[in-house]
Formats: sequence, C-alpha cells, structure tokens
Amino acid sequence: MQRRPLKSLHIVFVICLILYAIVQLLKFKEYQANSFIYNYLNDLLVIPIVAFICLNAVWFLKRDYSIRLSFMSLLSLVALYAIYFEVYLPSYHERYTADFWDVFCYTIGGLVFYLLQKFP
Repeated sequence: MQRRPLKSLHIVFVICLILYAIVQLLKFKEYQANSFIYNYLNDLLVIPIVAFICLNAVWFLKRDYSIRLSFMSLLSLVALYAIYFEVYLPSYHERYTADFWDVFCYTIGGLVFYLLQKFP
C-alpha cells in the first residue's frame, strides 16, 4: 500500500480537531468568548472534519489513494448538514435555531476542503 497523499489536508484536519476541542473546552469552562467562536467556528470546522474522515474511509475501502471527493459529494454533505441542522432539528428541538450563517459556514468549510484536496 502506498503512502497517504495530501499532507496539507492532514495538517488542516488536525488543526480543525484542535480548534474544535478548544471551543468545547471553553464552553465547558463557561468562558466568555466572542459570539463567533461559540456560534460559527464549529460550523466552519465540521464539514472539513467529516469529509476528511469520509475520504480516509474511501481510501481504506478502495485501497486507492488517488480518489478525491467530488464537488457533488461535498455539496451533498453540506446540503445534508444544512437540512438536518437548520431545517429539521429547529422544528423539533428548542436548542437548535435555523440560521443562514450556519449554512454559509458549512459551505465555506466544504469549499476549503474541496480546494485543499485538489492541490497536493
């Protein structure tokens, strides 16, 4: 089996996980942070994290490291997150609120992932 490509994508994945952990720690410690950090940072991070895990699963199953997630695959991932977290859950749980900016953050995260996997 050949070496895994896309070192920059691996680095971004680790950075995203660290940032997510920091945000969760800040929430746990009830630290008063900027509203962007609590409201939108995780939305920016979630699509690259999930897409990276999906891409690694495809690499593992197919044993082909040249495979990349297509634009339509990432668009469907963004759409699924947007529909579930911004349409479905707000109508059933008061904890969730529908927000256009969350969808925007999912989209930006998907575009960043798409561009990072295109460049070695």
